[in-house]
Order: sequence, then C-alpha cells, then structure tokens
Amino acid sequence: MDRKLAAIMSADVIGYSRLTALDEEGTIRALDRSRERIDGLVAQHGGRIFGVAGDGVMAEFSSAVQAVRCAVQIQRELAADEGEADSSLKFRIGINLGDVVIAGDDLLGDGVNIAARLQSIAGSSAICISGSVRDQLGTKTEFRLRSMGKRVLKNIPTAIPVFQVDWSTGQQGRRIARSPSSVSSGDRSGPPIIAILPFANLATEELWERLAVGLAADIIADLARYPDLAVISRQTMIGYKGCENDVVSIGRELKADYVLEGNLQASADQVRISVQLVDAASGSSLWTARYNETADNLFELQDAVTASVVNVLGNCCGKLLSFRRDVLRRKKPASLQAYDCYLLGEEQLDLFTRTSNAEAIRFLSRAVQLDPKLARGWTGLGLAYSVDVCNGFSEHPASSVRRFEECVDKALELDPQDLIARLCIAAFKALRGDFEGASNDHEMVLKAAPHDADTIAMLAGNVALVVGDPAHGCELARRAIRLNPSIPWYYGMLGRCCFVAGLYRECIGALNRAPPQSPATLLFMAMAAAMLNRDEEAARFVSRLEEPFSGFSAETFIRGYPVTNPTALAAIRTGADKLRPPPQGGVDLQPVNGAPSTARTSSASGVT
Repeated sequence: MDRKLAAIMSADVIGYSRLTALDEEGTIRALDRSRERIDGLVAQHGGRIFGVAGDGVMAEFSSAVQAVRCAVQIQRELAADEGEADSSLKFRIGINLGDVVIAGDDLLGDGVNIAARLQSIAGSSAICISGSVRDQLGTKTEFRLRSMGKRVLKNIPTAIPVFQVDWSTGQQGRRIARSPSSVSSGDRSGPPIIAILPFANLATEELWERLAVGLAADIIADLARYPDLAVISRQTMIGYKGCENDVVSIGRELKADYVLEGNLQASADQVRISVQLVDAASGSSLWTARYNETADNLFELQDAVTASVVNVLGNCCGKLLSFRRDVLRRKKPASLQAYDCYLLGEEQLDLFTRTSNAEAIRFLSRAVQLDPKLARGWTGLGLAYSVDVCNGFSEHPASSVRRFEECVDKALELDPQDLIARLCIAAFKALRGDFEGASNDHEMVLKAAPHDADTIAMLAGNVALVVGDPAHGCELARRAIRLNPSIPWYYGMLGRCCFVAGLYRECIGALNRAPPQSPATLLFMAMAAAMLNRDEEAARFVSRLEEPFSGFSAETFIRGYPVTNPTALAAIRTGADKLRPPPQGGVDLQPVNGAPSTARTSSASGVT
C-alpha cells in the first residue's frame, strides 16, 4: 500500500440542500460554475482534483502553502461574485497536511479525513487549517491566522490544533476598515477609539473559557455606554480571538488609538485576571492591573473586574481621556476643535479652584460655539457655572444661575439620555417642591448606570442633600469609591454625605482626600471638627477660608447646591452655628435667618 505526504483541501457548499429546494436549476448552474472556477484555481496552484461528490470537492497539493493560497483565492473570487445571478453559493474549506494512502487516482486515510472534518467545522466562506499546515506556513504567506484551540474531530482519536485563515487581509486584498471612524488615529479630534481583544484563557477547563469571553464582552458593552469613548464592537473583536498579530498591527488595522488585552489564569479555587492598556501607535504599555479573587462566585468576579476596569478607563478622570488631554495640551490653541475644547474644559472643571473654573468656562464656551450640538459640552458648561455659584467664585451669581439653567436645558434638548443633566434637573424639581419627581429621576439614573462611578458619586450628593436618605447617599458614595478609588471629588461627595448623616469622623477622613482648595471642602471640614468639639481644628479651617473666599458662607453653599433635603438643611445650619464667629470682616459662616432662596439656582450635584 503506497503512501505519501500531501496537503489536502476539502471544500463544500453551505446549505446546498436548502438552496436546491428553493431553486434547483439555479443552484445546479451556480455549482457547475463554481466547480469550474475551483478546478482552474487548483490547477494554477499546482494541485489536482481527486474527489467530487455531491456538492463537495477534494484536492491535493504537494505544498501546504500553495493549498492555502488556492483556498484564499477561491474564497475571494466567489465573494467578488456575490450579488450576481445564480452566484449565491458559499463554500467552507478545510486543509490538512498529512500522510495519505494512494488508491489509484483516489487518496484515503486520516490525512484526508481530517481535512474533511476541518471543512465541516468551518463557518460560511471560512478556511480552517490544521496545526501541521500552520507550521508549514510560517512567514511564507501574508495571511493572519486565528487560533481556534485544540479541537476533537469526529472519528479522529486525538485533538488537533485548528486555525482559521483570515483571507480578507494581505497584499492582494485589503480589509475594509471596521472602526467607528474613517479618520486614522493621530492628530485628530473626537472620542478616543479603543479595541478590547478577547481575553486569553490560560486555564484548561471550559468554564474559564466562558469567563474569559464574558469579561471582554462585558467591558465592551459597558465602555460603549460612555459618550466620550468610541468602542469597537464585540462582533468585530471576536474575530481576533487567538490572533497572533501584534497589538500595533491590530490597532493600525482597526484605526484604534488604544488596545486593551487581558488573560485569565486559574488554579484550584483562585483566579488571576491581568489586563493591559496599550498605545496602538507605539505598542507601549500605558496601564496594567491584576485582580486576584477566589472562584466562589464567577458572576460576581466577572462583574467586579468589569466594573473596575471600565471605571478606571472610562470616567471623567479616566485613563483614556487623560491620555487624550495630554496630547491636546501640546496642540496649538488655534487648531483645537470642539471636542478638544470640551475635554480640556472638563479637565479644568475637575480642579475646583477659581482660576481653573474660569478656564473651564472659557474652554467649554468655545466647544459649544464650535459645535452647538455637542450636548456634553452644554452639560459641562452648565456645571462650570454651577461650580461658580456653589463655591462663591462668581461675581454675578444670578447671571451664572441663569446661564447654568440655559445650558442644562440645552443639553437635555439635544440628548434626553444625558444622566448628569438629568441629575441637575432633579435638583431643580426638588427646589420647586416636586420631591417625588426628583426621586423618580434618581431611580431612573441609578437603573441606567448602576456601575458608572461618576454618575453614582453625583447621585450620592443628590440623595443626601436634595431628596432622599443621607445614609443611602453615603453608601452610594462609598460604592463609587470602590469602583474607582483615585478620583478626589468622590471623597468630597462622601464627606458631605457623611456630615449630613452625622458621621463626622468619616466625613473628615474622606475630606482629607477631597480637592483641598474647594471652599466647600474647607467648610465641611470646619463644621465636622466643630461637631466633634475640636474647636482649634475648626478654627484653622475657618482661617483658611477667610482670605481667598471672603464671600463664601454656609448659606452660599445651601443656595448654590441647592440643598433642599430637610435633614441636610438642619445638619448644615447646626454645623455652621457651632463654628465660632469669625473676626470682624472675616468669613460669615453663621446661617442666614430664613429659608434658602426659592429662585432657580445652581445644582452642581456633587461635582465640587
């Protein structure tokens, strides 16, 4: 019995029986034309057809490289015919390199059987090859390969490595760019584009493979909710599972600015998940993290890792926007576009000083001037005017209040799903006496963004100071910090919530990590110290308020927030009353008699 080593290609039509039932004559004509074309391409690549059965074709090649090139050309030419009459056939192809038995003009044995089994697991218009073929390809072809892992094939005793050939790449055919933007990465405006690669499973059990797949899918879905990011879809990214190309090549192909990759390791009851954010242009690592957890509850583990990664990358002070701002600061002012100005304005808004807030207003005003339909720009500008009032920065508070209201109304007109603007509207409703409407808005926001730390932190302030249970506000603020512990204003929000809830020591601990130059931070530090009878400590905070914030008082904060929750009103006024009267001409921290103004005022909703 003679044998030889050969590369075997097995090709078969997808859904042939169904197609013949719908249009028997047309399908047969299409099959005849396809076979004629395949015969010609096999001959061109030095192969021969040795088997034709039904709608299938078997061919042999002396070279695995030529077999793959032939298969690629078949799929490309058949794809080019799509849309023409009688040309709806799609083939799947399997290729194996192995020992075969020669039986006249026919070939038999496992070498042939494996090729047929590979064809059977290939998708529509796909090419699957065995590990032996992959080893022969090396760098001899320009096609990218994606690992499908080891597969157990029918009637084949051992599992074999399987790879899928990406025939849409290479010198003869360019892949259509599958990114949210047709503009190449580099010196451009617009949201950063991020690609999340399927996580690599370094464990062996199938359940870990499901967790690895789920992690990448969840991160894609959650990051896609951030309007300031452009996230490449899961459907596109799943095709990169097992891809051996480097991150720079993947980023260039997808026109992505950043690529997130990760892996999962498991042993006994311990799981380690590692993630890395890479600059797609240079390949340099920008951020890495490891998560070590027990495997008691896989769903909780998946949720916790997803929430942490998403909030570190995506929130207002997140890594992706911070990297983009670093680039923008190096651009000439005259070249800044609307989105650029928006990002720089948001950065200044998070600093909470008189000077930074003036810069925020300048940048954000420019952003909406350049693009009047930029809803997030209007929201940011409204919050900047809100911060102006709430912290006593504004020389014309009434004018700032009007501008705030105009901006947030404009934002909601452009984007009714803007959750930050919705929180501001909730505070307006409470100010007008519609506490039920405000509470409904709070519930809607929490339901829409249960894992978005920015939104949760701002909601915490509304719950404690506008309408709701201050203890619930504390829990929301703590949740935001657990999701992302590196954002200073989250601690400012936790401090205010704790003060209103009577947790003065926790209030001071939180405010020690809050924006230190914010007059609201100093006010609540002073009041918490006074409530703990630390009079000297309280006096030091009062003295820090006197000179730079001479127009600031407890009532300034109440009117500017606005504070409408009766529990919060009582707590703040009691705290202010505990403070010693300042020297003549100093800051008046004593409460003003009467209720807070019912005029429409700023609702900074916790961003100071």
